[in-house]
Amino acid sequence: MQLNTTMNNTELFETFLKNNYGLYFFSFEENGNYYCSESFLFQTGYKKNEINKLPFKHYSLEVNNNGETLFDNIKQVLNNKEDKEITYQIKTKTGKLIWIKEILKALNNSEQQNKIISFATDITNLKIKEEQLNEIVQEKARLSKSKDKLISIISHDLRAPFTSLLGFTEILLNEPDLPKEERIEYIEFIHEASKIQLEMVNHLLDWTHLQNGTMKFNPQRLNIADITSNCISVLTGVSIRKGIDIKLEGQKDLFVTADERLITQVITNLLSNALKFTPSGKKIEVSIGEFKSDMVEVVVKDEGIGISEKNQLKMFNIDTKFSLTGTAGEKGSGLGLTLVKEIVEKHSGEIWFYSKENEGSEFHFTLPKAEDLIFIIEEDEERKNEYKKFISDSLANYKVLFFNNGFETLNLLSERKPSAIISYHNMPLMSGVQLVSSLREKDRHKSIPVVIITDELTEKIEAEYKPFGRAYFVQSSSEISDLTNKLVEILS
Repeated sequence: MQLNTTMNNTELFETFLKNNYGLYFFSFEENGNYYCSESFLFQTGYKKNEINKLPFKHYSLEVNNNGETLFDNIKQVLNNKEDKEITYQIKTKTGKLIWIKEILKALNNSEQQNKIISFATDITNLKIKEEQLNEIVQEKARLSKSKDKLISIISHDLRAPFTSLLGFTEILLNEPDLPKEERIEYIEFIHEASKIQLEMVNHLLDWTHLQNGTMKFNPQRLNIADITSNCISVLTGVSIRKGIDIKLEGQKDLFVTADERLITQVITNLLSNALKFTPSGKKIEVSIGEFKSDMVEVVVKDEGIGISEKNQLKMFNIDTKFSLTGTAGEKGSGLGLTLVKEIVEKHSGEIWFYSKENEGSEFHFTLPKAEDLIFIIEEDEERKNEYKKFISDSLANYKVLFFNNGFETLNLLSERKPSAIISYHNMPLMSGVQLVSSLREKDRHKSIPVVIITDELTEKIEAEYKPFGRAYFVQSSSEISDLTNKLVEILS
């Protein structure tokens, strides 16, 4: 059927569709006449002559090149005289994707029996909501499956060791003449097995809280090198006993936005695994660096026993939990990496690894890089402009946000973490001391330095701020350039 362009009497439909750009009207005639409404042309950005030149008219805009198949529906409706509903997606001239539901209807009037009219509706928002609902349903199904698996793990892995534990305790209780060496051996077994079971319970609880969204999540600006260094220090005793050297390399001034407790758990777990599966005399390297423009990457690389290709497929998956024995007989719950993955993804990061048997493993994970941001409490417009000028010259990567008082500053702290704050000592509503005191309740590790501007710097004023740490002072008579230099000194 070859279609030509003919304008039919559609004023009534056009009047109805005027300003209703989500409703469209089309008509087809067996002799080749075709018409599409102005609302469709407006929504797609095409002109009438452009649509008419397309081999399958507006169906040629279908994104999967099924225009001919859609166009064949016209013949079917003409032949069967039965209404037909079709749904398809088109691409507009600007590249925007639109979902359309169209109803094709053959006219019953004997004089127009070879004519089809169709009404179409933009159902894009409905489709988006439908996809979102499907994702929610799929996620719920995944969680349900994971929880079923979790129950299976609890019933088997938590129950099984208690048979041995009870057996050993019964021997200790009922055989008072048991040799000392044997008694110590049984106690050591009970102690080790209890530690593993406690670790599993803790991992299961944390995993469940993350899945249910009930775990407290408190992201803040953190120096990732400091966090990593602390984790290495905690494990120093283990590394010394096994004769393994842990080396920290990379950038020391990278800040991330993360929950300190959770990220400490991630790094500690990866380091513990590296120590567990690395033989004595080998080394572990931890490196920190930028990953793309907005992420920070942490890499834990060991010279351990590595992971077989078969077991690599089981990593991070609670459904295929597995555990290996360390080089010194160490055992684990098998759930640590599953929890690590959940925590990293909770931070909008990614985790992956490379490993080869007998050559070692390296685990990579990323975290969002913290903003380079300075909060300044300042009302004077002239001074604001001076701040902007000097900071753009001296600290080009930093953004500046201005506030009128301490309350405004504290309110934003729950959403954004600054690299530094500039405040006055004497302020209405909230003094500088009150601001810093409230700040440290949110910033317990005193990671945010505060520069206090005061008319006169006395020992009494300094003493007021001393309990809160990281307070620096500049007299109000100083130039803005002096204050900016103080910032550069603090942040460098």
